[in-house]
Amino acid sequence: MKRLPSLPPWLWGPLVLGADFLTKRLVVAHADALRGGVTLLGDLARLSYVRNPGAAMGLFHNGRWLLVAVSAGTSALLVWLYRRASPRQRLRRAAYAAILGGALGNLVDRVFYGGLVVDFLDLGWGPHRFYTFNVADMGVTLGGAALFWAVLGEGRAQRRAARDAVPAAAPAADAERETDGRG
Repeated sequence: MKRLPSLPPWLWGPLVLGADFLTKRLVVAHADALRGGVTLLGDLARLSYVRNPGAAMGLFHNGRWLLVAVSAGTSALLVWLYRRASPRQRLRRAAYAAILGGALGNLVDRVFYGGLVVDFLDLGWGPHRFYTFNVADMGVTLGGAALFWAVLGEGRAQRRAARDAVPAAAPAADAERETDGRG
């Protein structure tokens, strides 16, 4: 079976950032129509225009510059981690890039749009709603899940390699004892 080509890991950052920027600008352009909410899948999914002054789930309402500093610092850390990761760690690098794209997407709103992040995806059932979020938040969340999966998989691979290396070393030691006359 022919394998589909995969995206270079670094490309996830610009993809998340671009999709986030585009969707937020579309939402802002249609803000009046979205203020009351537009149903997508019954009561399960709606588009709803919200300006969030804080972080995820509305935390830190008055912390614009603290959030800008944290986002900028986190972005720098993610670039450093990406560059430090091995090119063979494709999932880890893609996760770093996706998280970076999301962090930068919300950072743009905080810096250039009065500290208010545009959120518009509203999921839930009846009165039980998840917090309203955006594409940048999805990049951070899915990138975080992918990073967890990558670290877990890398740990398993390292344990497997260490376990497989131990039996391979034992016969070599036995053979060495036999040749030096102690066996």
